Amino acid sequence: MIRFAAGLALMVLTLIIGTWQWFDQASQYQAKKAGLEDAVAKREEGLDLNLRIKKVRAQSMASGDDQKFTIERLLDIGAPGMEWRFVGQPRITGGTRTLYRHTFRIVGPSTFAKSQELMRRLVTLPGFVPYRFCYACGLAPKGTPSDQRMVQIEGYLYVYDPSTLY
Repeated sequence: MIRFAAGLALMVLTLIIGTWQWFDQASQYQAKKAGLEDAVAKREEGLDLNLRIKKVRAQSMASGDDQKFTIERLLDIGAPGMEWRFVGQPRITGGTRTLYRHTFRIVGPSTFAKSQELMRRLVTLPGFVPYRFCYACGLAPKGTPSDQRMVQIEGYLYVYDPSTLY
């Protein structure tokens, strides 16, 4: 009878310990599964972020190149013809200067063909987004050749910090 009672007690104890271990293993399994899903999501988010950074770098101008004289040389404009101007302060995205946007205006006398060539350059260069083009929208200064009219181009220049976005 004692063997039967000891065997029964051993079976109950085994059942209790086995049930406890089964629930413990199930909770560990769920925790590891959630951890794996989180790691995969972070990896995909990191890959997505890398793709977004590559797109930003391809579609923006590097910081430091956004100087007036550098841009005028890049666009082949400047006095006495068309002139580049920054309008206001740059609009900073977020708390850092990782990505920001200048508003620009190009004003001056030009022929229609040269102004269209300038627009083509603006559209093809990274960072430039012109949103307004006006040909013959004002009076040209005295002494301007008769084939030239006043041109005004406005737009945005997107700039990124290469030391932050690498």
